[in-house]
Amino acid sequence: MKGTALLVCLFAVSGVAQAQPAPAGGAANPAGARPAAAGRAPRYVEPVPYAFNDHAGWQPMFDGKTLKGWEGPMDVWRVENGAIVSSSTAANPNGSVYLYWGGGDLKDFEFKTEIKLEGEGANSGVQFRAQMLGKTEKKNSEWESIGYQADYDYVNTQTGALIECCAGPRRGRPPRPFKASMGQVIRVTDDDLKPVLLGSTGDPAALKASVHVGDWNELHIVVRGRFMLYFLNGRLMSEVIEDSSKLMDHGRLAIQLEGRGDTKVSYRNLWLKTLP
Repeated sequence: MKGTALLVCLFAVSGVAQAQPAPAGGAANPAGARPAAAGRAPRYVEPVPYAFNDHAGWQPMFDGKTLKGWEGPMDVWRVENGAIVSSSTAANPNGSVYLYWGGGDLKDFEFKTEIKLEGEGANSGVQFRAQMLGKTEKKNSEWESIGYQADYDYVNTQTGALIECCAGPRRGRPPRPFKASMGQVIRVTDDDLKPVLLGSTGDPAALKASVHVGDWNELHIVVRGRFMLYFLNGRLMSEVIEDSSKLMDHGRLAIQLEGRGDTKVSYRNLWLKTLP
């Protein structure tokens, strides 16, 4: 209609269309951005916020009451207040102990859980694509393995790191010494002593400040082919691109406790999504 200002349709971050008057002089968009034509979808779609507790398409790994579906040294693992728990004392240490999901080998997958660690000397983590080393005369040796690990410790010297673990059994192929520390993206090659730092996921101090020491933290691992991503509380802590011929492309998944002194780890809300 004559005399009526031209209206342009802008999409807000929320996705709700809002009508705005055109500026004087007839320039519909002084910033140069091209508005979507009426009835046409916008060129780009804003991502929706990540919902850690959205479990659509995910498989529960823990019933909240028993260790059904898990395997390992059951004398050091238990269920307590709806969580899978292991603890150790300075007077009677358990060493490094793993509890393996009994659903078989995993290749490409995502894993989510909540983790709480207690005790200044405590260390934990999630081992994945783990290769079992076999039983010897040593007690609980059938539960020793080598694999990748999303590491986590109480004092946050290892928290957020992706490594290969572990050296404790001292048999089989020794774990490689690469480490994608908190805030790092690295490429691993056949030169074990020269992993390549490709970039950063953020300021390590800011990432460290996002960790809830002594309380629950949301841990999320994405593993696909040669790419491994470690998220904690919605922050990308580290990433590994595995370009080595030593790539382990499948294996077991396990949770762990080790460390010094009086220690305790708790895991709750464990979920798995296998990827095609």
